[in-house]
Amino acid sequence: MPSLYYQNATGCLYAHPDGYALLRYHAGTRSLLDLHEFLLHTGQLLFRRRWHKMLIDQRLLSPYTESEQALLLNYWQARHFTLGRTISAVLLATGAATHCTFTQVWEEASSSVPYSLFDDEAEAAQWLLSQR
Repeated sequence: MPSLYYQNATGCLYAHPDGYALLRYHAGTRSLLDLHEFLLHTGQLLFRRRWHKMLIDQRLLSPYTESEQALLLNYWQARHFTLGRTISAVLLATGAATHCTFTQVWEEASSSVPYSLFDDEAEAAQWLLSQR
């Protein structure tokens, strides 16, 4: 059972016993500061546990703003430069606007954060565990 590591208006961050960070985004609005803090805590969890994998549940996520897109891209590229790549399995939101903003950010960051998209959480977890 995953243990809650951090939560705020952006979402909940869990430490999964199988060795990855589980991020569950909340529906609704969030501030840029909330997203920034969520990213910082995610990075801390990955660093402290010496993990390099995330399962990101964006099914309830509202579209990223331009400022959020820039923050995400800068954060993950900088983290890749200092700590190496982080592999992600992503449960993507169904809304077209959210899908579009996800694609804009993650396509640019794909060398820093290789990812695969899934509809099913069990399949996403299985894929993530198979990655080295």
